[in-house]
Amino acid sequence: MKKINTAKLRPDKSLVKSKKKYFVGDAWLSDISVKIQIKGEKAYLANFNNGARTKVHYHQGGQILVVTKGTGMLVIYKANIKADTVKIKKLSKTSLAAGDVVFIPKNTLHWHGAIKGKNLTHIALNIFTEKAKEAQTIWYESDFESYATKIK
Repeated sequence: MKKINTAKLRPDKSLVKSKKKYFVGDAWLSDISVKIQIKGEKAYLANFNNGARTKVHYHQGGQILVVTKGTGMLVIYKANIKADTVKIKKLSKTSLAAGDVVFIPKNTLHWHGAIKGKNLTHIALNIFTEKAKEAQTIWYESDFESYATKIK
C-alpha cells in the first residue's frame, strides 16, 4: 500500500506542459496514479486558479470528480460527438464545492473548473474502458456556447 497527502502535492511539470493546450487559464495537474501505483483507472489532482477550467471534452470511460476545496462548475452538453465539429447545447450546469462528488458518464461532452475569481481543486478518477484499457479523453476547442471542434 502507498499513501500520499494531496495537500502536499505540487504540479507535475512535464504533465502540465503536455496537457496545457487542454486548459483555459492557470491550471495544473499531478498524477496520483503514478505516485501510488493505481491500476485500472487514472487519478489526477487538478488545481484551477481564478476561473481556470478545462476545455470541452469527453472520456471514453466515465469520470468521477471529488472536490477537495474551492468553488467551481461542471457544464454538460448535448452534441453528436462522432463529428469533428459539432453544434453544442448546454444540458446542465452544476455548482461544485468542497465535499461534492460527481459522476460523468462515458462519452458525455463537458467542461469543469473554477468559477471566475475563485479557485477549485478536485481529484479526477478516469475510469478505464470495459476492456480494461486506459480510456482516451477527446478534447475540443470551443466557444463554450454553440460549437466545438476536435483538437487533433
